[in-house]
Amino acid sequence: MPHLSVFLVCTVSSSSLWLASYAVAYVPDDPWSVTASGVASAPGTPVTLTWSIAPDGTNIPGEGGSNVVSYFDDLFNVTSSSDDLTDRPWFTLLEQSFERWSELGGIEFIYEPNDNGSQLQNSNGVLGTLGDVRLGGTFVDGASSTLAYATLPNSGDIVFDTGETSFYSNSSNNYLQLRNTLMHEIGHAIGLQHVESSNSALLLEPFISTAFDGPQLDDIRGIQGLYGDSLEKTNGGLGNNSANTATDLGTRAAGSSLSVGGDATGTQFVAATETDFVSITDADDADFFSFTLSSPSILGATLTPLGGVFNQGVEGGSQSSFDANSRNDLSLALFGPDGNTLLELADLSGAGQTELLSEIRLSTVGEYFVRVAGDTDAVQLYELDLSVVAATTSLAGDFDADGDVDGQDFLAWQRNSAFTVADLANWQDHFGLASLGSLASVPEPTAGNLFGLATLTLLLYRRPRECGVSKYQRDQD
Repeated sequence: MPHLSVFLVCTVSSSSLWLASYAVAYVPDDPWSVTASGVASAPGTPVTLTWSIAPDGTNIPGEGGSNVVSYFDDLFNVTSSSDDLTDRPWFTLLEQSFERWSELGGIEFIYEPNDNGSQLQNSNGVLGTLGDVRLGGTFVDGASSTLAYATLPNSGDIVFDTGETSFYSNSSNNYLQLRNTLMHEIGHAIGLQHVESSNSALLLEPFISTAFDGPQLDDIRGIQGLYGDSLEKTNGGLGNNSANTATDLGTRAAGSSLSVGGDATGTQFVAATETDFVSITDADDADFFSFTLSSPSILGATLTPLGGVFNQGVEGGSQSSFDANSRNDLSLALFGPDGNTLLELADLSGAGQTELLSEIRLSTVGEYFVRVAGDTDAVQLYELDLSVVAATTSLAGDFDADGDVDGQDFLAWQRNSAFTVADLANWQDHFGLASLGSLASVPEPTAGNLFGLATLTLLLYRRPRECGVSKYQRDQD
């Protein structure tokens, strides 16, 4: 029984060879720089790409005229002659394949219903005329090795082998063989080349697999490394790189928790329904998230770098173990309601290590901001976990909400610039008390204790602002 795998040939530019010499697991070429929608500003920033279907007869260099429309019509028993291809049953499968990539990174694919039939691989996209990425088809080698091939940016055109009779008409798992082939080719069209792994299954490997549906984790790292994560498309393409454009996580009630980026945990396997993937692309990238507290609360935040450890290598080359968890040394910061006042910073751990903000008491209700940032020009997937608990104590000066007022509360005051001088006075007044319910039974501080307290206050009054915390072909049996 044949192993349903395909092998792809793509155009390789000199710049892609330079990029591939640096181990990033996925193998990047240049991203799109000019599209029908405008000029892309820089790598790591989002783009809009249109896609269209070349009419039958469109010339494919070295191949002859395209017949992709009539081919798919025959496979799906379509008798309509309408020019509106969106009514075809096979159109939905193509659209789903482009939309899946749109869900996972900073590319917005939009169907362009017009295609003027100009030669494939030789025409730039024009709004209302033809797409950036165009689909064609021709007989390549029949039911044997080649299923499709694609060109890299700024062309991105995709050609199906219309000599395949049974492969693309297989309806299993919503025509997974067709969709995985197309999604693989779209990966090339956006600037990703082949990568090989001996212990993980990735969409951009030279051989197709139907053991998964669509892009896998390292493929997602690839699109986000070239165009940023999907949040970069928000705010009109400005992303969430500042407090003014922060991703709103809503009001966080006491006892609630929230995770961002959690679908990147585990192995390289990604389910077709998973969409929650976020990353820092380079040293200039930052992700801001806002949340609102309706009552005094205690915040916990954990930042975990993700990506997995797996074998990787360029096509036909040697493989080595790759740690995608430690590509960029991330930091985690908490800002006050104005978006500028730094309350806490966690930046003590190195690349691949978690950063923590523990038991941060936020006595003022309102909006707060969390920032994730990196220090290296490398894409880093991550998960951000936030938890909120109620500040239940009513004892003034109990800043860590553990039911007593002691030296730990002074450290909490020192580390959190949201507390005021008046809060310090409350701590001094209640130092040594256990709780409001036991005020009467707790002795007053002795004169010696008060003297030591005053000395400690003078020595530590100035608190820091920050604390550490090619052709796609079948394989053999």
